[in-house]
Amino acid sequence: MKRICSPGRSGGWAGLAVGAMLLAACEPEPPPALPVQVLSTLEQGQAALRLGDFENAARLCREASQMSNPSPWAFACLSDAERGLGRKPEAERALEGYVERVPSDVVRRHALARLYIDDGRFPQAQIQLDRVSQLGLATADTFFLVAEIFRLQGNCQAALGNYRQSLRIDPNYSPTHDGLARARREICPLRPVVRRPPPKPAEPPPAAAPAPAAPAAAPAPVPPKPAS
Repeated sequence: MKRICSPGRSGGWAGLAVGAMLLAACEPEPPPALPVQVLSTLEQGQAALRLGDFENAARLCREASQMSNPSPWAFACLSDAERGLGRKPEAERALEGYVERVPSDVVRRHALARLYIDDGRFPQAQIQLDRVSQLGLATADTFFLVAEIFRLQGNCQAALGNYRQSLRIDPNYSPTHDGLARARREICPLRPVVRRPPPKPAEPPPAAAPAPAAPAAAPAPVPPKPAS
């Protein structure tokens, strides 16, 4: 409630002094100062990243990643900022730093595998995907990415097998359906139908050869004439 204080009506300088003292005593106390929230370097970088200020986000998150015992999220933030700036090698290095510290983050490990696949570094991508499987965290996307590696290498059967495994996990995963269609179109074309000619009609058996004629009888010998 607002307090109303009256200095009274005392005259002279003494009255004025007393009134001033009373007024001062009745003034409300100022409200306590609100605590100012100080954001850490990483939090400032994440805020800049949310605003799309990739330059400042990269600077702040890089600084946070270089601190002693840095948070893994500093590397994730730096990777996203560098990718926003179009600096792919820097984004890749930051993402590698993150998955080293958080090996079970399947989404970002898949993102790293995609970077390798885009560059044609299939063995490095396969290592990341194998690690996901070893951790027991394989998803439909894991097998989709493995299938993509085989598709790009032209291995039809291995690609089809991994696409099918992806659909066993998630039958509605649309990237796998698209990849399967590409594989069948590009490296697994349907075999052309071989039209065989109709069988020829059976030929009649050859006619039997005529029996050979009996040999003619030899002429009887002519007896010699008697001597005269």
